[in-house]
Amino acid sequence: MQYIIFASSLLFIIYIYAVTKDLLIDTQAAIKKQLYWIFQFLKFAPVLALGILTILVFTYLHTEPGIRFSHAWNVSLFWTYATFLFFIFRLTKKKLSLFFAGISFLIAIYNTPLFRYEHLFHGSSVLISDIIGVFMFLFMWAATSKIMTRKLI
Repeated sequence: MQYIIFASSLLFIIYIYAVTKDLLIDTQAAIKKQLYWIFQFLKFAPVLALGILTILVFTYLHTEPGIRFSHAWNVSLFWTYATFLFFIFRLTKKKLSLFFAGISFLIAIYNTPLFRYEHLFHGSSVLISDIIGVFMFLFMWAATSKIMTRKLI
């Protein structure tokens, strides 16, 4: 299952890159003001979730901080990607975006319980998961920044 999650993550990165590239070529594309603020929030959502969890780990949840941070980072990324891809669908009307949003949503639901995440990712796979998560975040950040530079209606 972890290989499916890794492959899906890489597929999301490639798809986001391709859609953003197509969106920048399309001069007719413009985002509405409501979508602008949603994309603005999505840029910071994973960092916000990680910050909240940092406060919780240092105040209440003192056990296994490494796995908790990794879990929070990856699950927040998949929730964010599900939302991001859904709004990409609303912006571009490409049904593949909706399909990928559904996959991201299912992965996020599956990995949300900490015990399931601990069962899937252990040892070096946690580090690989975190590295792929960083790449997912960076590509989403870049894509969101490019999308938000489009003219508002």
